[in-house]
Amino acid sequence: MNKTHITGVILAGGRATRMGGRDKGLVKLNSKYMIEHVIAAIRPQVGQLLISANRNLEQYAQLSGCPVLADTFGHYDGPLAGMATALANAQTDYVLFVPCDSPFISSQLAERLYTRLIQSNANVSVADDGYRIHPVFSLLKRSLLTDLRRFLKTDERSIRRFLAQQPLLTKADFSDLADTFLNINSFEELDKALNSKKIVTTQRLALKPRI
Repeated sequence: MNKTHITGVILAGGRATRMGGRDKGLVKLNSKYMIEHVIAAIRPQVGQLLISANRNLEQYAQLSGCPVLADTFGHYDGPLAGMATALANAQTDYVLFVPCDSPFISSQLAERLYTRLIQSNANVSVADDGYRIHPVFSLLKRSLLTDLRRFLKTDERSIRRFLAQQPLLTKADFSDLADTFLNINSFEELDKALNSKKIVTTQRLALKPRI
């Protein structure tokens, strides 16, 4: 895999209603903002990094040192709107998407998704933990932008339904790395992440580069 062919996009444009409207990417976990954990995990895996956000754009830019994109299709219209904007701005053929509220991302994420996509000659590769797929952990060909814009014009916002319409979709096996997809949607889940030895260990493994 040549990482310069991949743009990484961190999706941080949601309302975070289950966190009282707090911007989840800017909630702290172990003295760092959640998005800082995600940046540390994703940046070594991609050639360029972008952040999709609808508020606190300047703070995200300072934290990441990379371009921050606000939705150009609708406003707070879910991850698909952010994905469409990112596909329109990416300069590479492949775009990797991850959420800002999953701070334990594996260092193998991009490579596995890319390898599976190429092997299957697919347009989309989505992570599968052995029980279900995780649509916001996916690698898309930039050429899908036209299809995505068309889908959004129907007032559909479901990422699962969009992916279900893609005939050239493949699943990448992450059954051995299921903790990669642990996400923090509430303060209760944040407390569990702070207090769980298992999750802290998983975080260290996820952020440590593998040789």
